[in-house]
Amino acid sequence: MNPGLETAGQIAAILICLFAFVFILLAVVFNLAMALGMAWLAEKIQAIKLLRPTVESVNKATESALQGLPPDRNQNSVIRTAASIPPTMQKLETKIDQSTGKVADAVIEFRARTVQAKTILKAFFVPRSRHKTLEKPVGDEARLEFNSPGYRMLATERPEAIPIESPPSRSPLPPAEQVQHATTR
Repeated sequence: MNPGLETAGQIAAILICLFAFVFILLAVVFNLAMALGMAWLAEKIQAIKLLRPTVESVNKATESALQGLPPDRNQNSVIRTAASIPPTMQKLETKIDQSTGKVADAVIEFRARTVQAKTILKAFFVPRSRHKTLEKPVGDEARLEFNSPGYRMLATERPEAIPIESPPSRSPLPPAEQVQHATTR
């Protein structure tokens, strides 16, 4: 046999064993990590299972408190405290809404009184020559901003009333004044 081929075979066997060892070592480390992760997850699942009854009782106590029923004295203090929060928040919200409405009304009233006082003072103390006069309506010629003769013609001409024929109906329609002031039952 060829000695170079024999040493190359031995080197290849050593490399294959080394790669297999590294692969097996990585597989063992991965399996250990997965086992530890699953144990941690199982522990957390058990903690959630222990917590669930407490959460459900807090939810029931909160719902009963929203309906106006006080929490039982036999329940846990955490449950009683959690059940007292929603009614307190509702009362607080109604008080805030009421006070906000009062403040808004007061601000509106103050502003109205201020404007009223200003207007009265102006009426008494400012001479008539300084009062603002309403501008006179602008003439038809000033409204026609465009120089186009076609536009001027359309803007100045008044269309004639076109009679509209209504289809024959069984009952005549009442005049507009009657319809406008009609009451509903």
